[in-house]
Amino acid sequence: MTSADCGANAAAAPALAGELEIVLRAPYGIVLLVTHEEQRALRTLADVAARLERPVETIDLGATPAELRQTLGRLALDAASGAIHVCFDPYPTFADAALVRAWRELSAGFEARGATAVWIAPRRAVPLELEADVRVVEVPLPDEGELAELLEKALLERDLAYPATVREAMVRAARGLTAREADRAFHRALVAWQRSGDEVLARGGDVAEIIREKRRVLRQSEVLEYFEPDEGLSAIGGMGDLKVWLQSRARAFGDDARRFGLPAPRGLLLLGVQGCGKSLTAKAVAAEWRLPLVRLDLGALFGSPSGPDEALRRALLVAGSIAPSVLWIDEIEKGFSSAGGGGGADATARVLGSLLTWLQEKDRPVFVVATANEVEQLPPELLRKGRFDEVFFVDLPDARERAAIFEIHLRRRGRAPDRFDLPVLAQATDKLSGAEIEQVVVSGLYAAFAAGRELTPEDLRVAAAETVPLYATYEERIKALREWAARRTRRASLETSVLDQFRKG
Repeated sequence: MTSADCGANAAAAPALAGELEIVLRAPYGIVLLVTHEEQRALRTLADVAARLERPVETIDLGATPAELRQTLGRLALDAASGAIHVCFDPYPTFADAALVRAWRELSAGFEARGATAVWIAPRRAVPLELEADVRVVEVPLPDEGELAELLEKALLERDLAYPATVREAMVRAARGLTAREADRAFHRALVAWQRSGDEVLARGGDVAEIIREKRRVLRQSEVLEYFEPDEGLSAIGGMGDLKVWLQSRARAFGDDARRFGLPAPRGLLLLGVQGCGKSLTAKAVAAEWRLPLVRLDLGALFGSPSGPDEALRRALLVAGSIAPSVLWIDEIEKGFSSAGGGGGADATARVLGSLLTWLQEKDRPVFVVATANEVEQLPPELLRKGRFDEVFFVDLPDARERAAIFEIHLRRRGRAPDRFDLPVLAQATDKLSGAEIEQVVVSGLYAAFAAGRELTPEDLRVAAAETVPLYATYEERIKALREWAARRTRRASLETSVLDQFRKG
């Protein structure tokens, strides 16, 4: 067994142990533990079985189908009362109708005798004939207590000591990794520290190693991308009402909010015009609240080799394991626009149903930020209360917001905004989106750089005059979107008239 294996086995899984004890005390003939961490699941199962004083044996699936049918038939009749029989990856047996029938008979026999067959496998694939007989248990990823045990063991092995604050940061950074992945990441961080000493701690290199491992693991998942957002709500021009709404919920993930009687915020659905900051908002929320951010790629989800149902299940498991977290689903309408159709739409409708159920029932503090541009393609079920806390409409920025956006992008590129007449620039960019205003600044910088001089207000005015806004192409569609949103959503921006009255007051 490797060092990583030893580390992975060092920590127990208390949440899994509690669920397993309940399941093993009930009369289930077959239990499926869904996990990639076989040894961790087996170790926890052995601990629970010892507590219940139940013997654990192994079913060898390497025998021929005929021999295996005989084995299952014998166990169905003769298994010791209370025995637990474990096997790994039973999928090949599902292709044989006679073996599927043997599993059904074994399940009935085990229920009658108080015995249990435990399958340990990475997918929750169960034949239709066995769905009523198999109790599926999702093995959760390690919690912070398990991860802390793994880190302490790694420190002990290398005879090292870390400050408590650093250990806590490393454990938080490792949330969402399996036990083996976390163990490897911890050892990489400790090796880096042994090579470079305290300067690694000073620049946060220990946590950076774990973040790199997490990024590598999530890249392998095909459907999740991990982000380290660095700009909060101040990076967004305008959207005053949305900012107020978000700031009022910044502390709502803590224990104080639970004691106060508040549920954790569920999420936002942002509808609106392209290029007006919906995706930027998802990143800013995570940065403002200092929560990890993962993006769910719906295109990759439906193209996953493991199937979209399994890919979604794993993605939501990871998002929940690193909670409190922010899950960003960009342009959600494109992923589910075919739900309700025929043929290949069956899988889309099934995945949409799973996502809707999770949005409604999730018990982990995962804040979902979903964005959409084409409301006519949006499944109406997504708009139902309970899936999201609020639906906001993000419109083209008004004059004050355009001035604020110019200020943000000029300052970001090292220019003093007070050298430019921002109200004049705002008037010159009527009906431009935030993304288009950013490109006005970039185009002006290109012109100034090519001429070998500093950026001037005239460069920006020329760039603005040359920009053809999206509004010019999609005017009718944008007007229809505004009309639709006026009756069904909340505006992300404070009404200018309200602001003027407030200032006058």
